[in-house]
Amino acid sequence: MKHYIDDKQVAERYKIGRSTVWQWVKDGLLPSPVKFGQRVTRWDSDDLDAHDAKAKEAA
Repeated sequence: MKHYIDDKQVAERYKIGRSTVWQWVKDGLLPSPVKFGQRVTRWDSDDLDAHDAKAKEAA
């Protein structure tokens, strides 16, 4: 089952501010979120896990 999280939860996960989440997406440092509606945007936690694993391998 897919698990989606909002920008507040992404910010908590990386210990950054919510505006930084959006800046990181813009800069390509985080995967793009999924839009479920005009005002509903979420990140697939599996995408974030894969992104983290890839970043860890590169380090």
